[in-house]
Amino acid sequence: MAVTTAPCELLGWDSDLFGFPVARVRGQGLDRDSAAAVDAWCAEAGVRCLYLLLDAGDLASAEVAAGHGFREVDRRATFRRSMEGAAQLSVGGPAGMEIRDAEEPELDRLMALAGRSHRSSRFYSDGGFPVERCDALYRAWVERGFSDPEWGLLAALVDGEPAGYMVHSGVVDGEGHGELGAVDARYRGQGIGRALHVAMFHVLMERGSRAHRGILSAANRPIVRLHERLGFSLDATEVWHHKWYETGGGRRWR
Repeated sequence: MAVTTAPCELLGWDSDLFGFPVARVRGQGLDRDSAAAVDAWCAEAGVRCLYLLLDAGDLASAEVAAGHGFREVDRRATFRRSMEGAAQLSVGGPAGMEIRDAEEPELDRLMALAGRSHRSSRFYSDGGFPVERCDALYRAWVERGFSDPEWGLLAALVDGEPAGYMVHSGVVDGEGHGELGAVDARYRGQGIGRALHVAMFHVLMERGSRAHRGILSAANRPIVRLHERLGFSLDATEVWHHKWYETGGGRRWR
């Protein structure tokens, strides 16, 4: 018997945090037939918001998406670099700075920093998500870095005060991945962001990382420039599209 793959997948993490069903279109292409199948699946699943990720060069799919109610909300840039030579990079940063695994006494302050540091992301720019739930999404991201044994949370402290953080996930097939990072506005321009990235490289190389991948919002020019200075090369550019459904499964969401 043939097995039919659903055109979308329900996202438990996003749905739990936002308080309504959120899903993502499987794959990266879209045509009129698959768009109709997506809408039917979302109606059955009661989806309120749907994500679609397309290659930036896939103009045909983008045209279909626009005709079916999707809006472009962000451009995603994927950068990669080999870890060859990374062991020789110095952490640097201002005098009085220490970078180490975050400890519980500073967790609340790092989560609060996350809740105010990512306002240029697609969740805020979309306009449909409650701002307080977007804040909660990034706070939860930092909390996962602290509590998930497969992940990690590095804290940068200046004279004992939390100044920034870096969340990283585990090493998969020799590739490490930085999940999320931020530096408090009071400490920017002192090399702390670079220091957090280099410290993360050292941690992940100890866990077997031979390469590193960074997934960024292309609109965040400072972090894009930092990756370029650290020797990363652009691997892919993609476009996030969102579609909102007024009703889902017979329910109206507000």
